[in-house]
Amino acid sequence: MATWSDLKAYVHNRYKVADERDDMMKLIFETDNLRSQVVIIWRLTLAANGSEWIHIESPIGEIGQLDLASLLRTVGNTVVGGLATSGELVTFRHSVPLADLSIAEFEQPLHLVIGTADLLEQRYTGGDKF
Repeated sequence: MATWSDLKAYVHNRYKVADERDDMMKLIFETDNLRSQVVIIWRLTLAANGSEWIHIESPIGEIGQLDLASLLRTVGNTVVGGLATSGELVTFRHSVPLADLSIAEFEQPLHLVIGTADLLEQRYTGGDKF
């Protein structure tokens, strides 16, 4: 994959896209114990050099309802991804450059983001809102 169009075509061939805009795709994955997890894939262009990147992002919970200090300590032990915010939501996010993206460089982080966000949501909210 080398372009956003290539990635979009790949995602459409492998997954059900729940929502889509020019620079965003939303997917919903079934996880263990009848849980689900929303994942948003964003296309971004770096202002510094014009290169395209993608964020693979999944919500965990609302900012005011999470123990952020504990959450940060937990995420500090992960290999892929980190915490971010999107509006009033705390998300687990991983970013990769699009130009040289291979299937493995997309699939592995995608599934790590899904699993990690779902575990964090369950642990820190006790629910399955996302």
